[in-house]
Amino acid sequence: QSDTKLNAVELPHPGTSYNPTYTDHQNLLQTALEIEEKREKEKAKATRDAAPPIQITEEDYIREMSIGLKQIEGEGESESEHESETEVNEGDDCKSFVTARKTRAQRNKEKIEKLKTEELATAKQRKQYLHQINRIKAIKKEIKNEEKEMETKTLVRQEKKTLNETRPGKYGPGKFLVTEPDFVLPEEVSSSLRQLVTPANNVQERFTSLQKRNMLEVRKKVVPHRKYKLKKVEKWRKKLPEEMDELVKMKWKKKKIKLSV
Repeated sequence: QSDTKLNAVELPHPGTSYNPTYTDHQNLLQTALEIEEKREKEKAKATRDAAPPIQITEEDYIREMSIGLKQIEGEGESESEHESETEVNEGDDCKSFVTARKTRAQRNKEKIEKLKTEELATAKQRKQYLHQINRIKAIKKEIKNEEKEMETKTLVRQEKKTLNETRPGKYGPGKFLVTEPDFVLPEEVSSSLRQLVTPANNVQERFTSLQKRNMLEVRKKVVPHRKYKLKKVEKWRKKLPEEMDELVKMKWKKKKIKLSV
């Protein structure tokens, strides 16, 4: 049994009839044109996004490799100056580390400032609460808008679910490719069944229907290929008598060299 709600035999487009109406035939041609335009756009995008090869000249290479060489020479002098400055600053920090004790008037002043900031914070919070109570109508409107957004999202989710029920699933390494609609040009339309040409293959149509209804696994066509490279072996039978003599002489020479070594 199939998981999708597709029919076993789908009705063809009315524009594919042997004697279609003008509107149906034009709709079929429009769908075919949209598919072709989409394919051309994808090709153009692939060629546009492909980055051109980077051409690096010798001057650019030398400039890039020589970056930072001049800075290293001046680093030694700057480091020594920085160390002397830090030593002087450390001596000053040690002197200013001892803090003076606060008086009673300073502590009272800080306490009063702290109480004022707390009072201002509570007053601000009270004001915010009153503002929220006054804008109850606006809050109700916001809640209604949020509910409407939620309803639209649920409707979109349901539409996607219904589409997935009629969409072919992926049960293997291959991906199901939707077949393009067969169409005939206006000058090729024949109003008689005798002159009708049927390019479709019934067996192929049934096979694709089974794949579309998730009853068969979609697979890629395996191209014949060799795992290992072919070895080249010279056969003595296919050699000429002159070549045979040369090969025998070469073998004797190799044996003599081995014996002498």
